[in-house]
Amino acid sequence: MELAFRLFVAVFVIVAPSLLFVGLWRGLHALRDDHLVARMEDHARTDDQRRSPALPFVPPTGKRETTTRVSAVACGTCGTPNPDGVTFCHECLARLG
Repeated sequence: MELAFRLFVAVFVIVAPSLLFVGLWRGLHALRDDHLVARMEDHARTDDQRRSPALPFVPPTGKRETTTRVSAVACGTCGTPNPDGVTFCHECLARLG
């Protein structure tokens, strides 16, 4: 009985952190998904239409210092370089191109 418990604990200690890491990794990749940003933007728009008008969103004006990539698209709103193929700016969430 003690041997079975020790084996169970050993397997749990080895497998649990790996599964948690894989879940975190997939979650972080889901956060980078442009479709998720579009859904959140649409959801925020519908919520704003239901509520009374509030202050308008003003994107940040401070520019971060970043290295320029060869295959980058500059945001028209804040000027931040973004990788090719993305729909939204990673800095101010404005729609690109």
